[in-house]
Amino acid sequence: MSTAEQIKSRLDITDVVQSYIKLQKAGANFKANCPFHNEKTPSFFVSPARQSWHCFGCSRGGDMFSFVMEIEGVDFLESLKILADRAGVEVEKIDKNRQNERLRLLQLMDEAVKLE
Repeated sequence: MSTAEQIKSRLDITDVVQSYIKLQKAGANFKANCPFHNEKTPSFFVSPARQSWHCFGCSRGGDMFSFVMEIEGVDFLESLKILADRAGVEVEKIDKNRQNERLRLLQLMDEAVKLE
C-alpha cells in the first residue's frame, strides 16, 4: 500500500477540511463558504462518501491532498508530509539512484516509441 493510500485509509477528508474551516452539515455532505474566494453563500462542499471537495463558485476541487496544497500553498510532497504526520504514517524516503534509473527507463521508452 502506498503512502498516500495509507494516509487516505487513516484520515477522513471531513476532519482534514474541518481543521481549517468550519463546516455545516448539509444532508449527506458538508458545506461552507469557500476559503479560496470571497462569497456570501456557501458553495464549497465536502463529500465524505467520495472523500472529495468541490467549490461550485470557483470550480476548484479534489481530494484531501489537493485541499492541503491549496490552503497551505504547498506542493504535493509537502502536502503528503503534512497529512502523513497527522495520520501517523511514515513517508518512504525516495532512493535517488532508483528514481534516476526509472527516469532513464522512461526516456528510453519515449525514444523507442519515436523510432517506430
